[in-house]
Amino acid sequence: MRAADDFHIHLRNDSRRTPMAIKAVTMGGAARVMVMPNTEPAIATADDAHQYKRYLRDLGAQFSIHTTIKLTRATTPEMIEATANAGVLAGKQYPLGVTTNSADGVRDVKAMYPVYEAMQQHDMVLSLHGEVPDAFVMDAEAEFMEELLAIHKNFPKLRIVLEHITTRVAVDVVKSLPEVVAATITDHHLAITLHDVAGTQLKPHLFCKPLAKRPEDLAALNAIVREGHPSFFSGTDSAPHLIGQKECASGCAGVFNSPYHMQFLATHFATNNMLNRLEPFTSEFGANFYGLPLNTREIVLLPKEITVSDELEGMVPFKAGETLRYTVKWVDS
Repeated sequence: MRAADDFHIHLRNDSRRTPMAIKAVTMGGAARVMVMPNTEPAIATADDAHQYKRYLRDLGAQFSIHTTIKLTRATTPEMIEATANAGVLAGKQYPLGVTTNSADGVRDVKAMYPVYEAMQQHDMVLSLHGEVPDAFVMDAEAEFMEELLAIHKNFPKLRIVLEHITTRVAVDVVKSLPEVVAATITDHHLAITLHDVAGTQLKPHLFCKPLAKRPEDLAALNAIVREGHPSFFSGTDSAPHLIGQKECASGCAGVFNSPYHMQFLATHFATNNMLNRLEPFTSEFGANFYGLPLNTREIVLLPKEITVSDELEGMVPFKAGETLRYTVKWVDS
């Protein structure tokens, strides 16, 4: 099959995590990524995006990289024009204080309308972490749907991706909107609920934002993937954190799923009788939405069991210690 696209990934910018995060992309069968900008310092301008891509290349990244910029109250329409002209495809907006490095996030969505107008004019994609600041954590995504609908109503030609959706409400809203609005779904949100995170034991390596939700939400995410709806595609939201950053009193949010991305998804899709949906979900729908050519590199998913490593360079991968039914082999390797 075509190698995977990962249209939502964190590679960070530090010597402890970034090298392994880069290796993990290829390990997991992805040939193209869209890298999120909430690094320290943030990727805020076209020049920042260019420098960050060069940094990743210098560390050995050999896959296709699309960078993003972080949208804050300091972002201006002029910055959007310059960034779009530089070939950056998307700008990512975080809600204030909700997730990693979001202290400069957005509380008042309407204050961003001039930025959205510029993005619509220059055909730059608006990438949204869709949660309302200060809302109860289990309801924050659902409450954001009103804001998503308002953005689309006011900017009907603006391409929008609602990232890492977790709820049946988000599935229904995105499904109801025109094809200019899409959503990404992570590996872990296809497999876990909040009960897996904190039902009987606290499992910090499954803690992420948005939180995994209820069984009915899990069912809705899998159902829309099984349906093969083209507005829903893969984005791992893979977030590498060192063990000490997860197993502590104030643990970081994020699941490190990219090292076994396609191995896990092939196993999950086969188990749920939807293996025929894997290639469109991982390698076609997202590329079509972003107007990119389909990957020419290919992988083979071999029906050979593999045990997920307990640790990779100080980080714990998703499904650590468990057995997956497929391994990845690159056709051109």
